[in-house]
Amino acid sequence: MKDFLELARKFGYEEVERTGMPLKLHVDLACQVGKRLAEILGANVEIVEIGTLLMDCMIGQAIKQGKLNEHIRMSAEKADELLSHSNLSSKDKENIRHCVLEHHGADKFYSLESEICCNADCYRFTSVKGFSYAMRYMREMPFVDMVNLLENKVAEKWGLVSLDICKKELSPQHSVLKSFLKKLKA
Repeated sequence: MKDFLELARKFGYEEVERTGMPLKLHVDLACQVGKRLAEILGANVEIVEIGTLLMDCMIGQAIKQGKLNEHIRMSAEKADELLSHSNLSSKDKENIRHCVLEHHGADKFYSLESEICCNADCYRFTSVKGFSYAMRYMREMPFVDMVNLLENKVAEKWGLVSLDICKKELSPQHSVLKSFLKKLKA
């Protein structure tokens, strides 16, 4: 598992460098949150970390190709390709695959690890820290477009938060962000 984790880390960060997406700070945030949640909730920390590293690994390429809505499929295919060369058990491979496929939510999550990856991804826009990283990246956008995009991302990700611990942590931050965005639109 350690070797594959290192491979996922290397590939994920190389893609960030190559394409500029996702934000390295967002990858780091999702990894940190995911590992912390996995430890607290008794999930497999390494699978969660791999999931957070690979869940958006192809988003930059998808954006470059004008296929943003296909980034989950593209990331899952890349994860499958990487996993095909590993000696991980089929159970671990399937769990990692679902962490990637379900990071934008699921009616019923495949595993606790995939639910943690989804919730960790939400911190990218529903935590003050993740939101501030996004604002810094988007500063070149027209102001109205940036505010609208951030408002949509905050609402989208808040709608995906499913774990009670995350709801408790993020609820006050979500309120602050909604209020801030409302003031920006006034």
